[in-house]
Amino acid sequence: MEKRYIVFLKLCLGWLIILMTYLLTYSVPFLIGWNVKHVLGILLIAFPYTAGALYYSVFFKGNSKTFYALGFLAPCIIEKILIYLLSAFIYDINPLYIASVMQKIDEGSLYDVSFFSWGYVFGGLLISIIMTIFLVRSQKSMTD
Repeated sequence: MEKRYIVFLKLCLGWLIILMTYLLTYSVPFLIGWNVKHVLGILLIAFPYTAGALYYSVFFKGNSKTFYALGFLAPCIIEKILIYLLSAFIYDINPLYIASVMQKIDEGSLYDVSFFSWGYVFGGLLISIIMTIFLVRSQKSMTD
């Protein structure tokens, strides 16, 4: 039981690193007034998961595939769901009307989450899967 607790704490620390990198990546362009939505979306996909991959590859060698998958896919999916649900709430649209919510988010008329689109959703999932595969293969090649 003690080992599972330590593994969970390591996972939580990785999630915290991904979250802090995400917030830093979002807040710097927001504070300086730089709003190029596609570039911001790419940066928000690439930087947090790259920081997480570096953290997991340096400090946690030889973990299972499930560990790395949870390390990347859980924050990726939770982030997308939170942005979607908060936007549906802010725009006062029923969350079941997916097309309406995504259209309103893409317009970016009220709040600055205009980087959030279908490309951002699928790109984030793709990067998470690629990072997971990369870490599993790099760990496997190190042990061989």
